[in-house]
Amino acid sequence: MLSEEQPERGRWGLARLAPAVLVAWVVVDLGLRATPVERLGVSPIVAAQRFAGRRSPFRASVSISVPAGSPGENAVRGNLPPTERRGPLRFSTDALGYRRNPHVPIGAAPDLLFLGGDSFVYGANLSDEETLPAAFTRASGLLSYNGGRPYLIPTSLADLDWLLSRFSSMPRRVVLVHLEQHRRRSPKRGLDLGVGVIADLKYARYVASGWWNAAPLGNATRRLFRHLADDKILPNTYGQDILAYALPDGRPMLFRDSEAFPAQRPQTDAEIRGTAEYLVQWVRELEARGLQTHVLLLPTRFTVYGPWLALGELQAGVFQAVQDFHGLEAALRDRNVSTINGLRVFQATAETDLRTGKLPFYREDNHWTPEGVERIARVLADSLSPANRNAHGEPMPAAPSVPR
Repeated sequence: MLSEEQPERGRWGLARLAPAVLVAWVVVDLGLRATPVERLGVSPIVAAQRFAGRRSPFRASVSISVPAGSPGENAVRGNLPPTERRGPLRFSTDALGYRRNPHVPIGAAPDLLFLGGDSFVYGANLSDEETLPAAFTRASGLLSYNGGRPYLIPTSLADLDWLLSRFSSMPRRVVLVHLEQHRRRSPKRGLDLGVGVIADLKYARYVASGWWNAAPLGNATRRLFRHLADDKILPNTYGQDILAYALPDGRPMLFRDSEAFPAQRPQTDAEIRGTAEYLVQWVRELEARGLQTHVLLLPTRFTVYGPWLALGELQAGVFQAVQDFHGLEAALRDRNVSTINGLRVFQATAETDLRTGKLPFYREDNHWTPEGVERIARVLADSLSPANRNAHGEPMPAAPSVPR
């Protein structure tokens, strides 16, 4: 005969089990965070962001190897079966905590500095030798430094001055990269100096988020849940922010919301002026430090390929985004800013790219491929050559735009 005490003991057992499981989870999670997390499936970028220096985007002197086979970020974000895999890569940083250009000897003074551009400059999903600064060095023969930083901790004037003070001699030029999806406001009170309590709090948040995101156990749990959310066991709710289109050869091309943002919300004239004035302020600060500055404008994949993929109102939005992009270029040139239009480079071959499937961007990732980097690097090298500059010292257009 069962005792009435047995159900009560069962409840007490469960009550003790739950805290024990929670404590064990915390202990294992903290223990794994103390190991080289990149060996446990954490992305090299997140792993390198842990414990970055006060003025550095990444931890100094790290070298992380990633084997071939990683899927694109957009496929992962939408929890969609990947049809595109990336090759192996090495993510290395120098003694200052910036992405290393393997073509520049250690300690050598750079000829040119790349700033801005977020992951497109520091090189997400690219190996050290595939990043834009590395490709530009090969194309031009100029030693270029990779000053790219993640969007969570953009370059401030204090970061810039700290970095310049570490070089054995000042570089002569800067390429300031602006991404189309970023809309800036005119800095009425000057640019962010990067000093003070607010700047310190931003840095503390960056370090904390880098430590928190590098959670092997949490990543494994998320991967397990995504595996179950296959519309059979559980509904897949991840794909809501992904736009999927089929290329002529039937392969998918996936876009995230941030890529379609310029087409979904066209800019006003005031917004274009605000972004232009923000970039002009940066150019003036760089020139005040003796740096000849060129602005490189980079489009989203959706602005490049949207005219051939989108339909209806969204397609009209893409055409407006193209006009807005050229409008920003015109606004910068009107302010005597040396400008290179990356949209013209990719637009010139966009229809052929789609038809042949040989794209300068990944199909299932929002970043460019090594081939796309090489295209821009060659254009930059040609544009910055004295033989390819007009009477005002501005780069000549690298490629004509192709009307649709």
